Amino acid sequence: MDVSLAVAALGATSMLLTISLAAPAQAQPGASPDDIITRPLVLEPGTVDARLTLAINVQPRLIGDPTALSPDAWWGVLPRLTLGLIHSDASLDQIAVSGSFCVRQSSSTCAHRYKGSGIDVRYSALEGRFALAPRLRAVIRDTDPVKPAMTLGALLRWTRSRFAITGDPYLRVPLANAPLGNRFAINLPVWFAVQPATGWMIALRGGFESDLVVIRDGGHVPLALDVAARATDDVDLGVEGGWASLLGPQKDARHATLMLTAGWHGAP
Repeated sequence: MDVSLAVAALGATSMLLTISLAAPAQAQPGASPDDIITRPLVLEPGTVDARLTLAINVQPRLIGDPTALSPDAWWGVLPRLTLGLIHSDASLDQIAVSGSFCVRQSSSTCAHRYKGSGIDVRYSALEGRFALAPRLRAVIRDTDPVKPAMTLGALLRWTRSRFAITGDPYLRVPLANAPLGNRFAINLPVWFAVQPATGWMIALRGGFESDLVVIRDGGHVPLALDVAARATDDVDLGVEGGWASLLGPQKDARHATLMLTAGWHGAP
């Protein structure tokens, strides 16, 4: 599958309707502050969303090996523009234990204490029941060897009453060291969420992810369950547990990940 076909597939999949589980934002005007699923996809000017994610390998006999602790932070720069500094796998929609910083290292996904970081830029193009925010990320995927890349995509979300469907499809474009594993890739995550009670959200996460060069027989279909809760007006807590490749050609039911997230949002 060539890059032009992958971009076309990305554009078609981008029409999936979405919810942003980790979209840093305040509640929409007129919505309850405890309404998690209708938070806008970008921050209000001058506000900050900071998150700390603990990712733990829960594979049998290897629980906690590896473990990564990763900070992320976003800032509302302009009325429609949000800028972020990211480190976690969750910020790239991945169910993994490979973010910075590896507090318990492993030769598989967390071989170095510091794996890399990135810049996340979002622009609010549409708001309301259907929301759209084009998104550009510039990331260092690893430091030995250095694997710089860009992701081109968009956050999309459709909401109705207590239900939402969200996606964050993107194409990953390598900037160097493609022969060393920094390949073109496509990621098409999607969440189906419900807010069963005030300040609570439960979501089922699926999607598809693959390097383009092996997309016909090297794809991964993740499956995870996400739960998020508003602890206070400024603090959110979240839990995600699942598999990066439970289904698909490269299915692997052994390697599961648990991610615990604490977030603070508001004006400094």
